[in-house]
Amino acid sequence: MSKLLIIYAHPNHEGSNGFFLKTILEKFEKKGFSDYEVIDLYKINYDPILKSSEVYSMGNKEVSQENLAFQAKIKKSEKLLFIYPTWWQNMPAILKGFIDRVFTSGFAFKYILGAPVGLLKGKRAAIFTATGGPALYNKLIIRNQAIKLLSKHVLLMAGIRSKGFTLPLASRFKEGHKNKITKIADRVINYLDL
Repeated sequence: MSKLLIIYAHPNHEGSNGFFLKTILEKFEKKGFSDYEVIDLYKINYDPILKSSEVYSMGNKEVSQENLAFQAKIKKSEKLLFIYPTWWQNMPAILKGFIDRVFTSGFAFKYILGAPVGLLKGKRAAIFTATGGPALYNKLIIRNQAIKLLSKHVLLMAGIRSKGFTLPLASRFKEGHKNKITKIADRVINYLDL
């Protein structure tokens, strides 16, 4: 299994998110780093809809074969990289569905005496998101909500340390974004120690 698992959640590869993925993979190639795998949720037509048989809070524990395979990949990976756009101050529904169906109780966390305990400790994750809003609005008003939802409310609960990286004003991909994205890619690689 790969040392790094990349979860890509954007329906195309033309904009800022696609350029970030392309840039980081090119940097890996230059470094000779090939121990990674990309899961492109839209490309594989991932079904994000949680089935009633999967709702653990109702006593159900079904996990599909596809999601069991994703759990195995996550468990064996040392590091994770999530790449997605910020839509309505949140991650895309396909990524939320992936989290609901893959980061399940008994795999990502369990409750002990009423408190959640992460079961994926020792892993590190980076989060890249591109947002159409300005940096100050995202930081001061929204308070990086699209990153916090994943970083603080999912990954931390699973025991995974994480750090978020945001590209603001990205609603229209421009030539000027390329330099910013390249710098962010360097920071992500540095954070993940790759």
